[in-house]
Amino acid sequence: MKAASLLLLLTALPFAGHAQTTADDLRQRGELTGARPSGDLLAKPRAQAAAPRTASDPVQQHLLNSDVNLARAQAHELPDLYERFIATTREERRQWSYQDWDNANGVLSRLNQRYQQVRTELPVEERLRIRTFQGEFHTLRGAREVKAKIDE
Repeated sequence: MKAASLLLLLTALPFAGHAQTTADDLRQRGELTGARPSGDLLAKPRAQAAAPRTASDPVQQHLLNSDVNLARAQAHELPDLYERFIATTREERRQWSYQDWDNANGVLSRLNQRYQQVRTELPVEERLRIRTFQGEFHTLRGAREVKAKIDE
């Protein structure tokens, strides 16, 4: 019981003190639209991808199991793309390095940018499904960061 409480407290720690972040900052980092910022703000800075990636990006291809140009993806395609993304994340997350997490976050950021552009074309159920996938990714990443801190 004490270990579970400690884990819960450690998980909540990175969220303290992050009351002000702009929507553009959140979208660029792959955060949930309209959500609180994740613990990544306190994490050690890691290299981010400098330029937006195209449909031929091998990381994006791998995570989405598809060679899709996200800038042109139709609204009805997004729920499936998010589902493929989170399925790959679930399967591979235990072996990921920090760079792998950063790469996945970059793909999620591009997915989120397209979602912002076309979300009004989606039914509420699909928007909720996408929000669930976004939240799961950040939960998995946060759990990984907590595990790394505990292991130190």
